[in-house]
Amino acid sequence: MPKIEEYKRLVERRKSCRLCNSNLLNPAIVAGGSYDSEEIGPWSLWQGSLDAQLLVVGQDWGDTQYFEKWQGTDQPSGNPTNENLQRLLGSIGVQIGKPHEHQAQIAFFTNLILCLKSGGLQAPVKDDWFINCSRGFFKPLVEIIRPVTIIALGKKVSDWILNLYDIGYPKDGTMSEIMKHSPYQLADSTALFPLYHCGASSVNRNRSMPEQIADWVRVKEWMESKSCTLTNNNH
Repeated sequence: MPKIEEYKRLVERRKSCRLCNSNLLNPAIVAGGSYDSEEIGPWSLWQGSLDAQLLVVGQDWGDTQYFEKWQGTDQPSGNPTNENLQRLLGSIGVQIGKPHEHQAQIAFFTNLILCLKSGGLQAPVKDDWFINCSRGFFKPLVEIIRPVTIIALGKKVSDWILNLYDIGYPKDGTMSEIMKHSPYQLADSTALFPLYHCGASSVNRNRSMPEQIADWVRVKEWMESKSCTLTNNNH
């Protein structure tokens, strides 16, 4: 089956999923579904190439209020995570526009938790939300795209992906210790790089932007060693 057909089926399954409780709402429900998209999640509207060699994974996209305010998409500018991510990608030669700008589809952005929480962007998330989404949607998505490299933003996302694939790693270690053992081979053609989250609080407290740029450059160097180049794709 062509990738695009497999992806459409996965998106339809996401739209109909109701496994999590009422504290987490499917975009297909919020505002009567008027702002939902034909993507696996809102972040994929920004970068959603099914031929991407680089897949970037965040924890969750946001809450219902943010979703309705911006009508199912990211705010055009001013989101520190998105702006830092754009800068980090630029540091390895991947030039993308802001979320609402017309741009080449080079990478694929997604979240482990695909539905929307309430209580603000910093509201806590529950373990069962990770379990349901990672098993039901993240792993099938990786099988469709088959990226060369997956970048996991933050320790919690890294932990869940490594456990999902039953990969051995220093579970009690710090993020820096986990990173030292990367890349982690998830499949024959796909490797995982756990990296620090690029949100404002993480950059200010955990790992500075120059340090994060150095981390991303190491990922680029690894990809180049595998004769992998990031090129523009269309989706």
